[in-house]
Amino acid sequence: ALPEIRTLTLTYALAGADCIDVAADPAVIAAAKSGLDAAERIAKADQRSGYRRPWLMVSMSAGEDPHFRKAEFDPAICPKDCPRPCEKICPVEAIEFAADFAGVRRDRCYGCGRCLPVCPWGLIAAHSYPTPIDAVAQQVPSQVDALEIHTHVGEHAAFKDLWQTLQPWVGNLQIISISCPDGEGLINYLKDLQQIMKVPESAPGKDLKASAIALKTKSHHVIWQTDGRP
Repeated sequence: ALPEIRTLTLTYALAGADCIDVAADPAVIAAAKSGLDAAERIAKADQRSGYRRPWLMVSMSAGEDPHFRKAEFDPAICPKDCPRPCEKICPVEAIEFAADFAGVRRDRCYGCGRCLPVCPWGLIAAHSYPTPIDAVAQQVPSQVDALEIHTHVGEHAAFKDLWQTLQPWVGNLQIISISCPDGEGLINYLKDLQQIMKVPESAPGKDLKASAIALKTKSHHVIWQTDGRP
């Protein structure tokens, strides 16, 4: 998977991407950086005018979030005559029934949820894997240019814990995106996050439900982003 990440990052960079979002994993970040370095060398060799190295972004979760879930099931209890619609519908071929492996390859699954309703027996479940603050959040921010935090209404405590952990590095980031789905109490929740982050409420744009509102702070921009299906 890591060589594929390097190749995809290189491809998107040469295609003109402004920002590339990857998982908050040191190995994944290293692979993506290798792709960005290769793209930069190619751009220089080809004398591409106007080439700009894309920002590298990582995504983290403040509390449980659908973007950080994985499908799981026990293949041993799957009926032998099942047509396996889960295997057919998976967009990244994370579900396999092979001689050497059966089940969900967690490194491929990104939590889209397509397999959950199609299982005729209801054997597939989704389990959340929030960002491990003590491990990942302390290693990753210094290695990237941008950060996306996925959250939803009611996760004040989880967001505050994550933000306090990230605080020493946020000043070095080019941009921070707060991604939150719509729901009851959304506006008040986002205003609470403003207080936690110490983002001034007098920033441009009054509608916090807008898809992208940039709020300039001392050293970075914050984007308030409506969230959707993984």
